[in-house]
Amino acid sequence: MIRTADGCSLHINSGGDDVRVKERNNDVVYEGDANVDGGASRLYISDSNWGLSSTGDFMDDNIFQNTRYISTSENSSSSVYATARLSPLSLVYFSHCLENGEYVVNLHFAELQFTNDTTYRSLGRRIFDIYIQGQLVKKNFNIEDESGGMGNPVVMPFNASVTNNILEIRFYWAGKGTTRFPRRGVYGPLISAVSVEPYSKTCSAGGKKNKTAYVGIAVGASCFVLLVLAVIWWKRSSKHNKRKDKGMQTPDSINLYVVFFFIFTWS
Repeated sequence: MIRTADGCSLHINSGGDDVRVKERNNDVVYEGDANVDGGASRLYISDSNWGLSSTGDFMDDNIFQNTRYISTSENSSSSVYATARLSPLSLVYFSHCLENGEYVVNLHFAELQFTNDTTYRSLGRRIFDIYIQGQLVKKNFNIEDESGGMGNPVVMPFNASVTNNILEIRFYWAGKGTTRFPRRGVYGPLISAVSVEPYSKTCSAGGKKNKTAYVGIAVGASCFVLLVLAVIWWKRSSKHNKRKDKGMQTPDSINLYVVFFFIFTWS
């Protein structure tokens, strides 16, 4: 089964193309944002009800186009950890059509620019804060410390409550860590992928299950109204038939057949 974006889930491959990942016996498609580049401020909205916003500029690298970062590691070339999106100051991912409810937000990280060896590149430190729905959920986050070294993947789960169909995930560089070491323009927040799933399992891919439930409720309500109207009509018809000549009277059983035929025909 292939799962793509729907009304109660979100899967983004940051800085890369669309990639298919095996998760819990399902092929899940992480939508890529590889075509999104920009300068000091960029807003991107996809066709799948999500988007990103990146602000800031690496003032020390003499480059005016802040772009995604692509890893050259062969070990991660076929996963969401092969690429990442880097922002100088603030990076926001958002979904604006999620169903209201409780969610688990999985943030996928892998440090792609610093090393954990004895070279000068090992001295780099990337430190940033993580906000979900405007609330600080992780302060002074360091990918290498959490994953145990450069290139190692790590998934950080967080709880999130969606009440207005909007989910916002923000990564913010608060001026900590190294800036010009091991090289310029690499110190901002970095994210490899984002996946969001509901705690409730009632929503299926594409939201079909919920739509079916809504249709079932509507049909059930319609049938109930028709049943009430049909019973009223049957009672009035019975009283009317009693006033007629007995030879012309319609049996009650025939009236009941007419009632049920009417209900099943319209439902």
